[in-house]
Amino acid sequence: MARVQQPQKNSKPVAKTQASKNPKSKQELAKTNPKREPSKNEILFFRIGLMVIALTIITVTIIFIIQYFMDKEEEKGIFDDYTHITASDLRYLTYNHGDSTYGMFDFFMGKEEYEDLYQAITDNNYIYVYFYRASDLNDTIVEQIKAMDLEGKAFFLINLDTADGQSVFTNGELSHLNLDQSRQQMLLTFDVDGANPQTFRLDSVANQIRITLNTIN
Repeated sequence: MARVQQPQKNSKPVAKTQASKNPKSKQELAKTNPKREPSKNEILFFRIGLMVIALTIITVTIIFIIQYFMDKEEEKGIFDDYTHITASDLRYLTYNHGDSTYGMFDFFMGKEEYEDLYQAITDNNYIYVYFYRASDLNDTIVEQIKAMDLEGKAFFLINLDTADGQSVFTNGELSHLNLDQSRQQMLLTFDVDGANPQTFRLDSVANQIRITLNTIN
């Protein structure tokens, strides 16, 4: 009888492919690689850096603000070199005594800040007050005034763009001057030594202002 050959069993176990090491789970990684907290020195340096940046910004801002206001102060107004008076000064210059006489010049006597003004009003027969708005100048009148020799003249100015300048329209003690708030410029002429009574003349039209200015000598 023929012998059936049985297949031989492999005596060696089939080699298993060596699996790569399983990656660690996230929890295991978190345990093995904990998040590093910044040290006290690092936190300190970070805070110092922020403070330096903040101080630099503040310093630069302050410098710009100071420079801005310095530049504003350096900007001279067109009439800064001329004598300006206040609404209160105008009140005393044209004070209405109620008997057709005007002016209380003694108020300015002996006051150092009014020394030049007092000298001018006592040396001249006419006092001129030019009312103007710095925001709306008449270039022709500005040029004419700039070209005039007003040394020693009783020629004064009031800027109507200022709060004090605006008060000339609401001060009841100046009502006799008939100032017109709607005008951009006016020229008041006070004839101090005129025939009784003393007189005021108010020019509010540019051409008439120029004509009056031409009479100042």
